[in-house]
Amino acid sequence: MIMKPEPRLVEAFYHEGNDDLGCLLLHGFTGSPSEMRFLGEKLAAHDWTVYGLLLSGHGTTPEDMVRTGWKDWARDAEAGVMGLRRHCRRVAAIGLSMGGLLSLYLAEKGLVDAVISMNTPMVLQDWRARLAGLAKPFVRYVEKAEASGGTTAERFAYERIPLRPLDSLNKALPGVRRNLGQVRCPVLVMQSRRDKTVSPRSADILWRGLSGARTELIFWENSGHILTLGPEREAVASETARFLKNELEEG
Repeated sequence: MIMKPEPRLVEAFYHEGNDDLGCLLLHGFTGSPSEMRFLGEKLAAHDWTVYGLLLSGHGTTPEDMVRTGWKDWARDAEAGVMGLRRHCRRVAAIGLSMGGLLSLYLAEKGLVDAVISMNTPMVLQDWRARLAGLAKPFVRYVEKAEASGGTTAERFAYERIPLRPLDSLNKALPGVRRNLGQVRCPVLVMQSRRDKTVSPRSADILWRGLSGARTELIFWENSGHILTLGPEREAVASETARFLKNELEEG
Protein backbone atom coordinates (compact mmCIF):
# COMPACT_ATOMS: atom_id res chain seq x y z
CA MET A 1 0.00 0.00 0.00
CA ILE A 2 1.30 3.44 -0.93
CA MET A 3 1.37 5.80 2.04
CA LYS A 4 0.45 9.40 1.32
CA PRO A 5 3.07 11.90 2.48
CA GLU A 6 2.26 14.39 5.20
CA PRO A 7 0.67 17.41 3.46
CA ARG A 8 2.97 19.91 5.17
CA LEU A 9 5.99 18.22 3.59
CA VAL A 10 4.77 18.28 -0.01
CA GLU A 11 2.49 21.28 -0.35
CA ALA A 12 3.70 24.56 -1.80
CA PHE A 13 4.00 27.34 0.78
CA TYR A 14 3.55 31.09 0.54
CA HIS A 15 4.21 34.04 2.84
CA GLU A 16 2.98 37.44 1.69
CA GLY A 17 5.49 40.00 2.82
CA ASN A 18 6.50 43.35 1.40
CA ASP A 19 6.16 44.31 -2.25
CA ASP A 20 9.87 45.01 -2.75
CA LEU A 21 11.41 41.52 -2.77
CA GLY A 22 9.94 38.14 -3.64
CA CYS A 23 11.88 34.92 -3.05
CA LEU A 24 11.12 31.91 -5.25
CA LEU A 25 12.34 28.72 -3.56
CA LEU A 26 12.94 25.71 -5.82
CA HIS A 27 13.49 22.20 -4.47
CA GLY A 28 15.57 19.39 -5.93
CA PHE A 29 14.99 16.44 -8.27
CA THR A 30 12.60 13.88 -6.66
CA GLY A 31 12.33 16.20 -3.63
CA SER A 32 9.59 18.51 -2.40
CA PRO A 33 9.04 21.99 -0.90
CA SER A 34 9.90 20.49 2.51
CA GLU A 35 13.58 20.88 1.53
CA MET A 36 13.10 24.64 1.35
CA ARG A 37 10.58 25.28 4.15
CA PHE A 38 13.10 26.02 6.93
CA LEU A 39 14.93 28.52 4.72
CA GLY A 40 11.62 30.01 3.60
CA GLU A 41 10.58 30.64 7.20
CA LYS A 42 13.87 32.39 7.90
CA LEU A 43 13.49 34.63 4.84
CA ALA A 44 9.86 35.40 5.68
CA ALA A 45 11.06 36.76 9.03
CA HIS A 46 12.62 39.63 7.04
CA ASP A 47 9.13 40.45 5.74
CA TRP A 48 10.04 39.33 2.23
CA THR A 49 7.43 37.59 0.14
CA VAL A 50 8.32 33.89 -0.08
CA TYR A 51 6.97 31.21 -2.42
CA GLY A 52 8.08 27.59 -2.07
CA LEU A 53 7.05 25.96 -5.33
CA LEU A 54 6.03 22.32 -5.88
CA LEU A 55 7.45 21.15 -9.22
CA SER A 56 5.41 18.96 -11.55
CA GLY A 57 5.55 15.24 -10.81
CA HIS A 58 6.94 15.75 -7.31
CA GLY A 59 5.37 15.25 -3.91
CA THR A 60 3.21 12.27 -4.90
CA THR A 61 4.71 9.08 -6.38
CA PRO A 62 7.58 8.23 -8.75
CA GLU A 63 4.93 6.93 -11.16
CA ASP A 64 3.51 10.46 -11.44
CA MET A 65 6.97 11.86 -12.06
CA VAL A 66 7.59 9.56 -15.05
CA ARG A 67 5.27 11.74 -17.14
CA THR A 68 7.24 14.95 -16.47
CA GLY A 69 10.56 16.43 -17.54
CA TRP A 70 12.70 19.55 -17.77
CA LYS A 71 10.23 21.51 -19.91
CA ASP A 72 7.53 21.05 -17.27
CA TRP A 73 9.82 22.11 -14.40
CA ALA A 74 11.12 25.12 -16.35
CA ARG A 75 7.54 26.15 -17.08
CA ASP A 76 6.68 25.81 -13.39
CA ALA A 77 9.63 28.00 -12.41
CA GLU A 78 8.76 30.67 -14.97
CA ALA A 79 5.16 30.73 -13.75
CA GLY A 80 6.43 31.10 -10.18
CA VAL A 81 8.45 34.16 -11.14
CA MET A 82 5.53 35.69 -12.99
CA GLY A 83 3.29 35.14 -9.96
CA LEU A 84 5.73 36.93 -7.67
CA ARG A 85 6.21 39.75 -10.18
CA ARG A 86 2.53 40.62 -9.82
CA HIS A 87 3.21 41.51 -6.20
CA CYS A 88 6.95 42.25 -5.92
CA ARG A 89 9.25 44.75 -7.60
CA ARG A 90 12.23 42.37 -7.57
CA VAL A 91 12.48 38.59 -7.52
CA ALA A 92 15.29 36.30 -6.39
CA ALA A 93 15.43 32.62 -7.37
CA ILE A 94 16.84 30.35 -4.66
CA GLY A 95 17.32 26.71 -5.61
CA LEU A 96 18.73 23.48 -4.23
CA SER A 97 20.29 20.94 -6.62
CA MET A 98 17.99 20.82 -9.68
CA GLY A 99 16.28 23.87 -8.19
CA GLY A 100 19.61 25.68 -8.47
CA LEU A 101 19.83 24.67 -12.12
CA LEU A 102 16.34 26.07 -12.68
CA SER A 103 17.33 29.28 -10.89
CA LEU A 104 20.27 29.76 -13.24
CA TYR A 105 18.05 28.99 -16.21
CA LEU A 106 15.70 31.79 -15.08
CA ALA A 107 18.67 34.15 -14.79
CA GLU A 108 19.90 33.24 -18.27
CA LYS A 109 16.49 34.30 -19.58
CA GLY A 110 16.73 37.58 -17.66
CA LEU A 111 13.68 36.78 -15.51
CA VAL A 112 15.13 37.29 -12.01
CA ASP A 113 17.17 39.92 -10.19
CA ALA A 114 19.41 37.58 -8.16
CA VAL A 115 20.18 33.88 -7.77
CA ILE A 116 21.27 31.71 -4.86
CA SER A 117 22.45 28.38 -6.27
CA MET A 118 22.92 25.55 -3.75
CA ASN A 119 24.67 22.28 -4.67
CA THR A 120 23.73 22.78 -8.30
CA PRO A 121 24.79 19.89 -10.54
CA MET A 122 27.39 20.45 -13.19
CA VAL A 123 29.07 17.10 -12.42
CA LEU A 124 27.18 14.25 -10.69
CA GLN A 125 28.85 11.86 -8.28
CA ASP A 126 26.74 8.77 -9.07
CA TRP A 127 27.91 7.19 -12.34
CA ARG A 128 24.47 5.59 -12.77
CA ALA A 129 22.92 9.01 -13.37
CA ARG A 130 25.04 9.48 -16.49
CA LEU A 131 23.70 6.23 -17.95
CA ALA A 132 20.03 7.10 -17.59
CA GLY A 133 19.55 7.61 -21.33
CA LEU A 134 20.95 4.18 -22.16
CA ALA A 135 19.10 2.39 -19.39
CA LYS A 136 15.63 3.95 -19.65
CA PRO A 137 14.35 1.62 -22.45
CA PHE A 138 15.02 -1.34 -20.17
CA VAL A 139 14.69 -0.02 -16.59
CA ARG A 140 12.07 2.46 -15.39
CA TYR A 141 13.43 3.13 -11.89
CA VAL A 142 16.57 2.73 -9.82
CA GLU A 143 16.85 2.79 -6.05
CA LYS A 144 18.60 5.81 -4.59
CA ALA A 145 22.05 5.42 -3.16
CA GLU A 146 21.87 5.53 0.63
CA ALA A 147 23.77 8.82 0.69
CA SER A 148 21.07 10.49 -1.40
CA GLY A 149 18.58 10.26 1.44
CA GLY A 150 14.82 10.02 1.28
CA THR A 151 11.83 10.77 3.47
CA THR A 152 12.47 11.94 7.04
CA ALA A 153 10.47 13.82 9.64
CA GLU A 154 11.49 17.07 7.91
CA ARG A 155 11.65 16.06 4.28
CA PHE A 156 9.73 14.08 1.70
CA ALA A 157 11.57 12.69 -1.31
CA TYR A 158 11.13 9.67 -3.53
CA GLU A 159 13.12 6.56 -2.65
CA ARG A 160 13.24 5.52 -6.31
CA ILE A 161 14.55 7.58 -9.23
CA PRO A 162 12.50 7.47 -12.45
CA LEU A 163 15.03 7.23 -15.28
CA ARG A 164 13.03 9.02 -17.97
CA PRO A 165 12.85 12.31 -16.01
CA LEU A 166 16.48 11.88 -14.97
CA ASP A 167 17.47 11.59 -18.62
CA SER A 168 15.51 14.78 -19.33
CA LEU A 169 17.45 16.57 -16.59
CA ASN A 170 20.76 15.24 -17.92
CA LYS A 171 19.95 16.55 -21.39
CA ALA A 172 19.02 20.01 -20.07
CA LEU A 173 22.16 20.45 -17.99
CA PRO A 174 24.63 21.15 -20.85
CA GLY A 175 22.38 23.90 -22.21
CA VAL A 176 22.25 25.70 -18.87
CA ARG A 177 26.00 25.27 -18.46
CA ARG A 178 26.67 26.60 -21.97
CA ASN A 179 24.62 29.76 -21.32
CA LEU A 180 26.04 30.69 -17.92
CA GLY A 181 27.88 33.60 -19.51
CA GLN A 182 24.51 35.23 -20.28
CA VAL A 183 23.70 35.70 -16.58
CA ARG A 184 23.93 39.36 -15.59
CA CYS A 185 22.30 39.41 -12.16
CA PRO A 186 24.30 38.77 -8.95
CA VAL A 187 24.75 35.09 -8.02
CA LEU A 188 25.66 33.40 -4.75
CA VAL A 189 26.99 29.87 -5.33
CA MET A 190 26.94 27.54 -2.32
CA GLN A 191 28.47 24.06 -2.32
CA SER A 192 28.75 21.37 0.34
CA ARG A 193 32.13 19.68 0.66
CA ARG A 194 30.44 16.45 1.81
CA ASP A 195 27.94 16.32 -1.04
CA LYS A 196 27.59 12.70 -2.24
CA THR A 197 25.19 13.59 -5.07
CA VAL A 198 26.80 16.60 -6.78
CA SER A 199 30.56 16.82 -7.16
CA PRO A 200 32.01 19.89 -5.39
CA ARG A 201 33.82 20.54 -8.69
CA SER A 202 30.45 21.85 -9.89
CA ALA A 203 30.94 25.05 -7.89
CA ASP A 204 34.23 25.79 -9.64
CA ILE A 205 32.60 25.22 -13.02
CA LEU A 206 29.85 27.66 -12.10
CA TRP A 207 32.37 30.20 -10.84
CA ARG A 208 34.23 30.14 -14.15
CA GLY A 209 31.09 30.06 -16.28
CA LEU A 210 29.38 33.01 -14.61
CA SER A 211 31.83 35.43 -16.18
CA GLY A 212 29.26 38.15 -16.79
CA ALA A 213 27.80 38.19 -13.28
CA ARG A 214 28.92 39.47 -9.90
CA THR A 215 29.44 36.14 -8.15
CA GLU A 216 30.16 34.96 -4.61
CA LEU A 217 31.23 31.41 -3.74
CA ILE A 218 30.82 29.74 -0.35
CA PHE A 219 31.87 26.19 0.49
CA TRP A 220 30.24 24.46 3.47
CA GLU A 221 32.54 22.03 5.22
CA ASN A 222 30.10 19.93 7.27
CA SER A 223 26.95 19.61 5.14
CA GLY A 224 25.73 16.99 2.70
CA HIS A 225 23.58 17.40 -0.39
CA ILE A 226 20.46 18.73 1.34
CA LEU A 227 22.25 21.86 2.46
CA THR A 228 19.05 23.61 3.53
CA LEU A 229 18.35 20.97 6.22
CA GLY A 230 21.91 20.11 7.20
CA PRO A 231 23.93 20.95 10.30
CA GLU A 232 24.86 24.38 8.89
CA ARG A 233 21.29 25.37 7.98
CA GLU A 234 21.20 28.40 10.26
CA ALA A 235 24.37 29.81 8.73
CA VAL A 236 23.09 29.00 5.23
CA ALA A 237 19.93 30.98 5.92
CA SER A 238 21.96 33.87 7.37
CA GLU A 239 24.26 34.02 4.34
CA THR A 240 21.27 33.89 2.01
CA ALA A 241 19.64 36.82 3.78
CA ARG A 242 22.91 38.77 3.88
CA PHE A 243 23.39 38.34 0.14
CA LEU A 244 19.84 39.42 -0.66
CA LYS A 245 20.10 42.48 1.58
CA ASN A 246 23.43 43.53 0.07
CA GLU A 247 22.51 42.94 -3.55
CA LEU A 248 18.83 43.86 -3.68
CA GLU A 249 17.63 45.77 -0.64
CA GLU A 250 20.62 48.10 -0.64
CA GLY A 251 21.68 47.64 -4.27
